[in-house]
This record gives sequence, structure tokens and C-alpha cells, in this order.
Amino acid sequence: MQRSYFFCYHKVGTALCANIARQIATRFDWQADYLLGLIKGVDSSKQIVTFAHSLIDFDLSTIPHRGVRLIRDPRDVWLSGYLYHQDCRERWCINETLDLTPPILPPRVPYSQQHRSEEWKRAYLLGLNGLSYQRNLLSKDRDSGLAFEMDRYADWTMQAMLAWKPDPDTIDVKIEDFMADFDGTLALILRHFGIREFDIPAALAAAASEDIARMSDAQIAANPNIHSRSISKWRTMLTLRQIEQFEALYGEAIARLGYARP
Repeated sequence: MQRSYFFCYHKVGTALCANIARQIATRFDWQADYLLGLIKGVDSSKQIVTFAHSLIDFDLSTIPHRGVRLIRDPRDVWLSGYLYHQDCRERWCINETLDLTPPILPPRVPYSQQHRSEEWKRAYLLGLNGLSYQRNLLSKDRDSGLAFEMDRYADWTMQAMLAWKPDPDTIDVKIEDFMADFDGTLALILRHFGIREFDIPAALAAAASEDIARMSDAQIAANPNIHSRSISKWRTMLTLRQIEQFEALYGEAIARLGYARP
């Protein structure tokens, strides 16, 4: 049987796609899976899988599948990570056990970086200067905090996005389009997954709870993965100098992902 795969990145649809995958799996009596970090193989019994970090270390062509890779404006990836990491409860982000004893594994490092060398991980821990990732951000002003984020998680995500190897069975979908037209974009995804037209309305209804436009203010406030109803905030929340600094380093990623520069 052909598998359906969501490929995501940190702050680029991971929670959204994982929730949709669970809803679809329930609707069609499928098995769903959620995979963190560098993946060397998949469980063939799972019909729909969310790859949280799109780090693939196996030959996708050996598994019949249809995939969707979620992408997002890199400037919003940077800003969203900065805002999220200030109050999230992810263990790696609040971890203050910074000893260098190998092997260095989560939560001392994020799952997305656990495949790195021990030397890299030691340097990462030393760079935290005795504080958790989150406390580092909270101890800095906006400029310094954004610089800290840009040098770390934003950079890791840019590297992962640029390292993606094109897959003929996978299409790119911008998360901005998803948020602007939830039903229309999800219907496109479902058709790509090969779900019958007859079944699409029921699948859309099952996943409707994940649409920000349908959520109440209280639901949004209670969701740690959502900062506001606006999916794109970099134009209003970043200064011109901050934007220029980021674009000087990641202009290639912005262009390759299909986003415009001012």
C-alpha cells in the first residue's frame, strides 16, 4: 500500500500535520506515526507518517509513497522560533543539565540535533554558558535574543531546508497558503495522497479542528504552538536592520523556497 508522508520542520507545521495525520488515521482506520530527528527507516505498518524535522537518511524511492513537504518563509521561521522558545515547555529548551558526559542525548540537545558529532554537541552545550536555551533568550534584549536564535535553531532549520533532496513523489506546500485556505489546501494534499474524492469531505470535517480560522480566541491562547492568528509576522515585528542581517545570511534559502525579498 502507498504511504502518505508529511515532511515538516521545527516551527513549520509539525504540530499541525501531526494532528491532521491523527485525524485522518482515525477517519480511515489507519495507523499514524510521528518521527523525530534523523530517520534511518520507517515502520511499513504505518500508513501516514509525520517527519518532524525532514531529516531523511534512507532511500525514499524504495517505499511507495506520496509526500507533502511543508515550507515557510525563513524570516518567520526565525521569528516564530524566537517567540516560541521563550515560553515553550519542550524539555531540550528548558534543560539545565549541561554536563558534557558522552553520549550527549536529548534533552541535553534537541532531537533534531542528536545525530551531530559529540564534539558539535559539546560546543553547543558550552555555548549556552550555564543556562538553558530558554533562559538564554529571556536574559537578552530583542536584538541579542534574535541573534542567539539565528545562530542556533533558525540556522539548523535553514540547513535542513536547503539540504532537502527533491523527491518526485513529494510536493511542497507553503504553510502560509495552508493558513489562508485551510480546506482548499488540505483538499489538494488529500488528493495528492490519493484519497478518493468521495472521502475528501469527511476527511476535511475530521481535520477542521486544526484550522486557526475556526478556533476561538480561548483555544488559540491555550495552544502553545500558536502565537497569534497571523502566520506571518516578520514584516511588523522585525526592524529593517534585523531583516537585513538575516537576509544577508539566508537570502539563498528565501529565494530557493520561493519567497520574495522586499
